[in-house]
Amino acid sequence: MNHSSNDLSGSVTGSVIQAGHVEQLHLAPTVPTALAGLPPTAPEFTGRSAALRDVTAALDPGSDGSPVVVSTLSGTPGVGKTALALRAAHEALAAGWFSGGVLFINLQGYDERRFVEPDTAVSAFLSALGVPDELFPPTAGGRLSLYRSKLADLAARRSGVLVVLDNASSAHQVSPLLPGSPVHRVLVTSRHALGDLPGSRIVDLGVLEPAEATDLIVRTLRMRRPSDTRAQDEPQAVGDLAELCGRLPLALAVVASILAGDPDLPVGELTATLRDRATRLDELSYGGSDSVTAAFELSYAGLAPEEARMFRLLSLNPGQQVSVEAAAAVAGRSVPQARKLLRSLREAHMIEPGRPRGWVRFHDLLRLFAELRCSAEDDEASVEAAVDGLLVHYRDAARDATERIVRAARAGRREDAAEHWLDVERPNLRTALRLARMRDRPTVVLPLAHDVSWFLRRQQDWDAGLEVCEMAVEFARFSADSTQYALALYTMGDFLKHKQDYDRALRTFTEALDLYRGLGDRTGEARTLHSLGTVARRSGRYGKAERYYSAALPLFRALGDHRGSGNTLFNLGITARQQADHDLAHYRYHGALLVYRRLGHTVGQARTLHHLGHLAAATGRPDAARRHWEQARTAYEEAALPQHAQEVTELLSELTGAP
Repeated sequence: MNHSSNDLSGSVTGSVIQAGHVEQLHLAPTVPTALAGLPPTAPEFTGRSAALRDVTAALDPGSDGSPVVVSTLSGTPGVGKTALALRAAHEALAAGWFSGGVLFINLQGYDERRFVEPDTAVSAFLSALGVPDELFPPTAGGRLSLYRSKLADLAARRSGVLVVLDNASSAHQVSPLLPGSPVHRVLVTSRHALGDLPGSRIVDLGVLEPAEATDLIVRTLRMRRPSDTRAQDEPQAVGDLAELCGRLPLALAVVASILAGDPDLPVGELTATLRDRATRLDELSYGGSDSVTAAFELSYAGLAPEEARMFRLLSLNPGQQVSVEAAAAVAGRSVPQARKLLRSLREAHMIEPGRPRGWVRFHDLLRLFAELRCSAEDDEASVEAAVDGLLVHYRDAARDATERIVRAARAGRREDAAEHWLDVERPNLRTALRLARMRDRPTVVLPLAHDVSWFLRRQQDWDAGLEVCEMAVEFARFSADSTQYALALYTMGDFLKHKQDYDRALRTFTEALDLYRGLGDRTGEARTLHSLGTVARRSGRYGKAERYYSAALPLFRALGDHRGSGNTLFNLGITARQQADHDLAHYRYHGALLVYRRLGHTVGQARTLHHLGHLAAATGRPDAARRHWEQARTAYEEAALPQHAQEVTELLSELTGAP
């Protein structure tokens, strides 16, 4: 909901017992049912239907038999906790649940200058309950006992009281104010979860949904200027504006106020202004009072030094969310220490839970605030050390995950934990690679690029993989390590091949081939020749494919790379078949099959038998085709490739049904 200051003054009559700004308020002894005195609900209030239902249901004194139910609305600074609490309080009064009235106070828990101590709040409530100042007990304990006695008297008359404690920073500030009867209810708002508050039900409040966020801007502008049509004229700009505000109610209220205050300002122009990350927080203020930065600063000031440092350094992580391990790396702390600091930041709603469990993320505007604080408070050496720790973590963790997957695959099993980690961290790994390139970290860029591209190839994410490869090639080109440059070129050529950009793939592989030959790297030369053959074959250049494969085959044999030899023979068979040289294709397929059988390479055997079946069928030998396909199906089943086994089964059915 939109921002509300809760600044109240003056006297109150009616059923609401209020202590706003800790002023002494006197009520008549007999209290009629009325709503006067409770701060009004902002007319722009929108959305929040589910949270409102949860809170009002918890306020119902007849809902259960728990001794004291405390509903705690917690959330990020500016998320609209007070506005929702006021709406729920008004609905509770309208339902007739609290004939004894409402005690309301802003505890100013995050402002050191205005912080309301529990005893001060108790004194204010005693005044609101009609106790003359001269009858106040002289000790804090005595005043607290009198406060609870007054509430007990009301409870005995079944006159329930709703105690609204706004802006509390800790359970210490709230606990003394809790009544002792289930007739009464307490509603607390806090930027902390207050998980240690007895008898509490916590309702975490997040940002508004997209439609609610845009509706808040539209409704506010319509109320302030009924004839204003800017929001209706520029709906896309309003939606963009809401997203740039992170759908945070305080920020949305600020931009709505800016638009209302300047009727000549197009929505699109304000949106364009907020797109500049460097000045966005500065722009999100109006009239010197409503400021997103000011709200954040109050919460930031309440953090312990190590918590504040972690908050700042987390902004160095370039991705949308960060794991506990990465947080430990960027802050130079152990994982248990980092986990404790992150828990404190989450309880203060300075960060949010990520997905899956174990990761955390910033609200967009809090991230900007953290970046600004980091720039202002952390020296260059500290930032560089934090960045190094983060990048080395991503490099080493990615290498560990890929090696675990490879080892598991060789053992015929899956490594689900490593697969899951790579899948979750894929955006972080890509952005970390950009950060490493920007910060000129050669010991990170190329190894990380290799592992990220390997994973993206397994995911068949060719576009993302090509972007990674291009970064690696650009970086390696200016390094003194020709081996890394050749590897980067080869990997990029592989992605270009899968994207069917064959001309560029041929050029890239050719450049890699020249480097490998210059280095005397016969393994690199052999596999690059093989890849050149595949690109040429897939692009219909069969003569070139023949030459490249034929040059690769003796190199693989000399290196003792039997799998490379088998793959090359298999592809030479495909090339011969595509040129209608069936005898040569038959000879090469059988050569490949012999190699795969010696290696125990089940998948290689299956696909070679599959192709031999096609060759036999094409040359009028159905019995041979049936024999090859039956063997291929068995091999596919053994290799746990049921989709390929089904394909062969369908071929066999077609063969049986043929005249």
